[in-house]
Amino acid sequence: MNKPLKRKIRLFIICSQLLAREGLILLTQQDEDIKVIGDAADDEAGVAGIDTLQPDVVIVADGWGGEDCSCADTVKKIKAYHPHIPILVVSPHVENARVQMALAAGANGYLPMGIDIDELVRVLYTVSRGELTLHPSLLPAILQQLEAEPGGKSAVSNLDNLTQRESDILSALSRGLTDREIAQQLSISVRTVQSHLAHIYEKLHVHSRTEAALIAVQHKHE
Repeated sequence: MNKPLKRKIRLFIICSQLLAREGLILLTQQDEDIKVIGDAADDEAGVAGIDTLQPDVVIVADGWGGEDCSCADTVKKIKAYHPHIPILVVSPHVENARVQMALAAGANGYLPMGIDIDELVRVLYTVSRGELTLHPSLLPAILQQLEAEPGGKSAVSNLDNLTQRESDILSALSRGLTDREIAQQLSISVRTVQSHLAHIYEKLHVHSRTEAALIAVQHKHE
């Protein structure tokens, strides 16, 4: 398997169920370039462990707390303290609403538990660069849901309404660049990037950078 990076990825895992958590640890450590440096069963222990260990990527397991329990709050708490640490959500319950909530909360990716180890490792490397990653089976459903929201039916076609600068920023966003990296690349201020992003969200009828990136990725493959 070809890996995008050769450095070892330092991974932290949050999962409420002990057997599932230990299974994820065993699975990910089958790859010699992934090192699990810590794990936790809940939000509080997870945030504390991330504070101390500063992992490259965090895996958050979704769906083990029951059908009404979402990981979105966990993702929000992590991003509040560590906005630049990528988060990958894995779940046995792949439902549109769950995926949407996780992405809106700031997750960088979402995968079903049924994937094989090679796919998981590939996604971990992609997410470690801050890029958005979804299992191919999820993308059509999520885009369909975005388009079903008020004003969102023509979100992809609304890309034509973006200015050249907004299009450049959206392209950089879909490649996983942070606001600061986009600012450096385009020789503008971070505040200007954020202002452009607000206009992009308004024009595309979305509420987060992840949703905007999804639309850009879909347009790229049409």
